[in-house]
Amino acid sequence: MGVVGIFVALSALSGEFLIALFSVVAGLLFLFLIRSKAEPVLVDERAYKISEKASRRTVQIVSIASAVVGLCLVSLSRIGYPELLEAGLSLTFFSAILMLVYVMLYRYYSKKFGD
Repeated sequence: MGVVGIFVALSALSGEFLIALFSVVAGLLFLFLIRSKAEPVLVDERAYKISEKASRRTVQIVSIASAVVGLCLVSLSRIGYPELLEAGLSLTFFSAILMLVYVMLYRYYSKKFGD
């Protein structure tokens, strides 16, 4: 995939769109060929459970931390650092969207799996 990145960068520098298009298509075909020859990897339920717990904890930590930092930046913008307002609002909105997506997906999967 690094080779595809190099060709896309060269395409951007030279202004030739076809180089980027060709390299991305060639990279996808290469990945498809590699995956078709590889044997499927068996993943047990323990690995899924670990992944679920890690993902949930990551969402919790990132959403709370970004909300707190965002609110601190908004507060600092009101006491004399106005350049921090946009960053604070961005982090706060990011946190709200992250929590909203989490709740929506939680409800979806809870209905899907009958919880």
